[in-house]
Amino acid sequence: MAASTAISPNCSDLVYSSACGTSPVVVIETLVLLTMFLGSLIGNGLILLVIHRSRRSEWTTNYFVLTLGLSNLTIPFMCVLWTIIWVMRGSWLFHSATCKVTFFFQFLNAGLSAGLLACISLDRFYIIVHPLQFKMSRSQTKKLIIYVCIFMVCLSAPALFFFKSLSGPGLLFFESQEYQSSDVEFCLVNFSSVYWKAYIVLFFVCAFCFPLLFTLVMYTRITYAVITRNRHAQNYPNSFRRQTFRVPRSKVKVLRMLFLQWLVFVSCCLPYFFSLVLWTFKRSTWTEHLYIALLLLSFSNATLNVVIYALFNGDFRQGCKRVFCKPDASQAYRLTSLGRKHRVSPFEFSSDHGDGLYELRLPEHKPVEKAIHLNVNMRGVNGCFNTLEKQTQAWVRSNSDRQGSI
Repeated sequence: MAASTAISPNCSDLVYSSACGTSPVVVIETLVLLTMFLGSLIGNGLILLVIHRSRRSEWTTNYFVLTLGLSNLTIPFMCVLWTIIWVMRGSWLFHSATCKVTFFFQFLNAGLSAGLLACISLDRFYIIVHPLQFKMSRSQTKKLIIYVCIFMVCLSAPALFFFKSLSGPGLLFFESQEYQSSDVEFCLVNFSSVYWKAYIVLFFVCAFCFPLLFTLVMYTRITYAVITRNRHAQNYPNSFRRQTFRVPRSKVKVLRMLFLQWLVFVSCCLPYFFSLVLWTFKRSTWTEHLYIALLLLSFSNATLNVVIYALFNGDFRQGCKRVFCKPDASQAYRLTSLGRKHRVSPFEFSSDHGDGLYELRLPEHKPVEKAIHLNVNMRGVNGCFNTLEKQTQAWVRSNSDRQGSI
């Protein structure tokens, strides 16, 4: 796409130019960036606050979502903010310093998002397909998150060396010649460098290809297991067996939301990094308009995650109401009517094995490091059983009888 003929050879219609002032495109870009800044800052802040106040904050999936929210909070401060200043000034503040910081955190956020979404898909796989074979504890989840963060920081660190602020004749990157004779600065790399070619291929394969393919395989396997189990459940005349055989709708809704989140991430971040690879090996010609568009699209992922949670997660909407409205303890993410120490899970059965043998499956609950033993022999202060403990014992006994009857 060639530059508009209405712009003089030394002017820019995408960023501020001292020779020509501010164009309408610059105003639109600034408004879009400001929307991203506020949306990402407020939205991801709400995600962290809602998870912190939730009773389910210690679930393994929420650990990954919490880390993902923290990673997305770096986008408004470390990427969008400096980009707004660049668009309004026509040059990078502190020149290459902010340029390097911006694209380091962009690479880091993209890699962390891909890795964490892959971890979430693995967690969903074991919860739905093999609930009793393996389930990550809190300590294992934290270690996995730390390993992913360290690996992605090391993988993104070379971006601090390659990116630099270029202007004038250094802008041979673009198809048009208008920027090669102006004072506009762009944050680019030396695409002819052998080291850059090796690095961008390594980053694209390790930070994108492997995690994205792994996530796709996990969600494909989960979808097949859900369809198979629900289809087998329809063959049972007993309504109780049908209900215990089927995958709960709540888990299916969460699965749809997480898969949509992964698709949005791929749509936002993959085009920019894939285009970097194409231009590095001269397989495609970029224009300045396409460069800015893909850059803004990659920044938008941090804001779109919040929109997905708001539209498809009822707990997030309820948590937001609790943040802004008067708390109601009776509606605070209640799992059962029992207290935390007395909560007992109902039994369910899984039909994932093709040999017809069914394994006992527990529903998804917060992972615990040690088993919680209920002291059924404890008596109240007045010498009688506590009423709550009696209800718990009766409920466990009734579930055991139903299990024996099956």
